[in-house]
Amino acid sequence: MATGALSFEEIAVTRRWLAKRGVEVVTPSRLLAARVGPRLSRAVPGRFRRLAAAAAVGVLLGIAYGFFDFRDGEAPVSVYLCFVGGAVQVALWWSYQRRERELGPLPVMDRRSGRRPTALGILGGWYASSFVITFGGGVALALAVYLSTPAKAKAYGAGWLLALAWTALCCSVILLGTLRRPVHAEDRASMAVDTELRVMDSQAAMPGVYAGVVLNDPLLGDGPPAEFTGWLIAYAVLGVGTTVLGLWQHHRRPALPPGDYATPVGCERLA
Repeated sequence: MATGALSFEEIAVTRRWLAKRGVEVVTPSRLLAARVGPRLSRAVPGRFRRLAAAAAVGVLLGIAYGFFDFRDGEAPVSVYLCFVGGAVQVALWWSYQRRERELGPLPVMDRRSGRRPTALGILGGWYASSFVITFGGGVALALAVYLSTPAKAKAYGAGWLLALAWTALCCSVILLGTLRRPVHAEDRASMAVDTELRVMDSQAAMPGVYAGVVLNDPLLGDGPPAEFTGWLIAYAVLGVGTTVLGLWQHHRRPALPPGDYATPVGCERLA
């Protein structure tokens, strides 16, 4: 398959994606297929290679973490999972953008015709809350653990702070890149799709995953002192719960508005 040529799968998944949002077409426009296809196709050129490289970066960060002197004993499992998970998330999101560019330049609407939606309008209240809870609440809890007396607790708190810093950076790259990019559209229909793709791309961050990951530590005996176990469970439930509610809120978005998405079903002769 040529680098700049749409694959059959990219066209097919775009047609199915539009159908789920109330738009039935025989063949979607090239612009829509070039945007939706890379996100849903399972066979994007070079994606596996980039994901493997990102996983390797995460592993190397974990190895580098092992050389820090403040650590006492083995690092918690959650730290390694955060290093690898954050790197893979960014690589997956980046593969969408790269494939889009390979398929050709995208039109950009001027600011008068196509304003970017607000951040809260894209994320929704629950999903935005999950970021605050996962990273803000996580930092507060990690500091509380670090400031407790035992040396092991300090090592755990320091490692968790590093993991939160890395995953917050990775999620911020995804969100800022998604929310601040220009509106790639040429009419009302493609502008509506652009908004929906911002919502889809924001889901690549998945902050609550990192709140849930810390539950591995008390289960495996790598966690902080026992008095923090209840706080960790509450933190994980809140982080994961708000993320799930945010995804549910995204799933309930309205159908796409009427517009020219391509050739409507029943009008094949006009194609």
